[in-house]
Amino acid sequence: MKQLTLRRKQQGVAVLAISIILLILITLISLYLARSVIFEQQLVNNDMRSKRAFEAAEGGLALALEYYADGLDQDDDGNIDPVFDSDGDGIGDSATGTIGTSPVQISVNEISASDVISIEVISQGWSEDESATRTITVTLQALDPIPNMPDNPLSTRGNLDINGSASVHNPEGHSSIWSGGDIDIGSNNATATFIADPSDVNYPACMDVPRACSEIQTSNKETVGLDILEHDSDLANLTPEEMFENFFGMSPLQYKERVATVVIDPASPGDSKGCDANTYADCAEGARNEVVWYEGDLNINGGTVGCKSVVTGNNVCPSDDEAPSILIVNGNVSMSGTPHFYGVVFIMDTTEVSANATFHGAVVTGGGFNTTSGSLDIHYNTDLLKNTRLNTIPTVAAGSWRDF
Repeated sequence: MKQLTLRRKQQGVAVLAISIILLILITLISLYLARSVIFEQQLVNNDMRSKRAFEAAEGGLALALEYYADGLDQDDDGNIDPVFDSDGDGIGDSATGTIGTSPVQISVNEISASDVISIEVISQGWSEDESATRTITVTLQALDPIPNMPDNPLSTRGNLDINGSASVHNPEGHSSIWSGGDIDIGSNNATATFIADPSDVNYPACMDVPRACSEIQTSNKETVGLDILEHDSDLANLTPEEMFENFFGMSPLQYKERVATVVIDPASPGDSKGCDANTYADCAEGARNEVVWYEGDLNINGGTVGCKSVVTGNNVCPSDDEAPSILIVNGNVSMSGTPHFYGVVFIMDTTEVSANATFHGAVVTGGGFNTTSGSLDIHYNTDLLKNTRLNTIPTVAAGSWRDF
């Protein structure tokens, strides 16, 4: 009887031991499963945060592409704009913003190039709790609208004949007029050319800063100074198309198709672009940061190109309103009234001026340049010339997308 009782007690201990072992195993399995579930949940949450961050970065990049499609420098300060508009005026003013509920930062770096403007756009997005971040980098490229900027205020392949009054200013160099033909600056007492004054206390360093040097008169009706270069056979032997290509880096036809943002062609409205009105008055006058191509002969009667406000008489465009443009006329031009130009003007053939015409930047003609009356005033300004480089529309360079 005692042995039976002892055997039953031993069986109870065995059952208890097995039960404890099973309980421990079940506990370990439960802990492992719980750990696996938590780990899987963390993976899912991390993946979701990473996707949210990537979507935010993609949204930021899309915003940048949409903004820069209207121009790289929409506030006309000579710098590439940030893309986020914090004050609702339509102009980007901040590198950081929010896409949906996720923070985004977009930075832009300009890449040096000869005839192509390249910028690197880096869009970095975060998840809502900012625990995950993803970055997308692309390169935007646009053809430089004027890879070889003019060195002179006035360059003409043919003769230059001044019958009214004229003043040509270049406070950033030693030359004022470059011609492949004969130059006759006339007999008007008001006609003169001006270059950087060597007696300026900041000379020659001031020539590296746009319009920083004081000026000295070098040529007038009685004296032709060394600042005027005429009868340059290298220039005279060029065709107008070759002269155009020297400055703009491609043929006129290629430039019209690939670079011009506005094309005005009254004879063939179907070839126009960028302005439905297809007239000089509606599409070129008031042009801001544009590359305007006019096809055919043109009569210009007053108007302002390259300034946000209308300039009249002897007034000048306020610096905050400067929006330098490139105007190309594939034909002859006659001018009357008081036209004002800010940027670069290239006229393929002959220019006849019977106006009080003012140019800020540079003017180039593939034919002759003649004034019959009025006054001609040209002010060389590299600041305006350089700012015209931002007038073209960039596109994403093939193979430049990186999101790793």
